[in-house]
Amino acid sequence: MSRDAIVGAVRALGVDGLLLVGDSICDADIYYASRFLSSDRFAVLITDMIHLLVSSMERSRASAESKADVVETTGDYSLKSKIEELGSVEKAYMKVLEEFVSERRISRLGMPSNAPAGIYRGLSERFDIVLLERPFEHIRAVKTPEEISAIADAQRACESAMEVAINLIKKSEPSDCILVLDGAPLTSERVRGAIDLRLAELGYETLDTIVCGGLMSSNPHSRGSGPLPADMPIVIDIFPRSKISRYFADMTRTVVRGEPSAEIVEMYQAVRAAQEAGLRCIKDGVSGADVHEAVCRTFDDFGYTEREDAGFIHSTGHGVGLSIHESPSLSEHGGVLRSGNAVTVEPGLYYPDTGGVRLEDLVVVRANGCENLTSFGKELVIR
Repeated sequence: MSRDAIVGAVRALGVDGLLLVGDSICDADIYYASRFLSSDRFAVLITDMIHLLVSSMERSRASAESKADVVETTGDYSLKSKIEELGSVEKAYMKVLEEFVSERRISRLGMPSNAPAGIYRGLSERFDIVLLERPFEHIRAVKTPEEISAIADAQRACESAMEVAINLIKKSEPSDCILVLDGAPLTSERVRGAIDLRLAELGYETLDTIVCGGLMSSNPHSRGSGPLPADMPIVIDIFPRSKISRYFADMTRTVVRGEPSAEIVEMYQAVRAAQEAGLRCIKDGVSGADVHEAVCRTFDDFGYTEREDAGFIHSTGHGVGLSIHESPSLSEHGGVLRSGNAVTVEPGLYYPDTGGVRLEDLVVVRANGCENLTSFGKELVIR
């Protein structure tokens, strides 16, 4: 997103400026606004320009790497002398922030609703503060071509890691209801480790990769553990983030090594049909609720009508970008989709006595349909 778009988005909020304080590793909005990656706390103030307040040692790096118009340091505001005067690092930092904001002649100051409570409390004594819920939600949802390219690159890495996982399972042999490779049980941990290693080689990091087999797969967010089963579904959900661009990708496949039951085959057919219905529905101007309804209607047609504790128990999809879950939502409350949204389409069915089946593709919303960034195959039984 361009600097002008960031500034324009803040102007539309009806405040004199927007202040973000924190680190950009954990706070995607701070990284989005600054394009400066730091594990240390710093401040971003957006008025008609983008201002950064960093530690003295970060001035040169912030000036070179960020999109800020102005980079200042806490040293410019005499942080050390304030610490000596006040006897507290936090009180001194608050005084620095007050001066940093005051110099821009701001009276009505916007801050995100998840701002640090101490900073909000301290600044509210000096400024009229307006708390804003997810101030960049809507502009982050529509990706630029550069952002889509970064997400597509992440998806290619995701598919490379998925191939590693599938090949391990393919090389294994069913034995006494489990999969065996090289004379030892093939475990969720071993496959997950191979996925993580491949992604690390490609410059990506992972959070909670899912490799979950058997009845455990009926829990959509179970990471999985222990030996992987033969003849039963294995759900593999990979969502890597680039260490360089910071953008995520997301993909899920369900496979069986051996002979699946007729029930699993029917579930898989229903999930695949539901995903295809959702993909066909997506285009600019259609709501996420419409897409979700198309998926639910397909499951109903296949006879899978449960919605609470079993069956299709989650939304159809979510936005992907600097966060793994962001706007827009493909759910019963999902709003209108816009060209440039990057969203997952991931219907699934889950039954405690049978297991789970999920398929997930990552697509970009376009004017007359969607562009699928996912090219990995969808075969239930691997041989």
